[in-house]
Amino acid sequence: MTGPGREAPAERMRRIRQQDALRELDPALLAQAYCEQRPLYLGRGRWWRWERDGIPQWLVPQLQELGFLP
Repeated sequence: MTGPGREAPAERMRRIRQQDALRELDPALLAQAYCEQRPLYLGRGRWWRWERDGIPQWLVPQLQELGFLP
């Protein structure tokens, strides 16, 4: 059962799989896609959309270092 702020197990697994696929991409490609707010194709019909999926915590330091985040 889910409540406010809690993901269903299937949703959590989907997000984990997406983030794993995102980690396999070139960091320069990730930074450019974020800067342009361009969706990234993750395979098998899955897309990472910045406005929907946000920025994964592990990517924040890289984007800050590049000056894309405060």
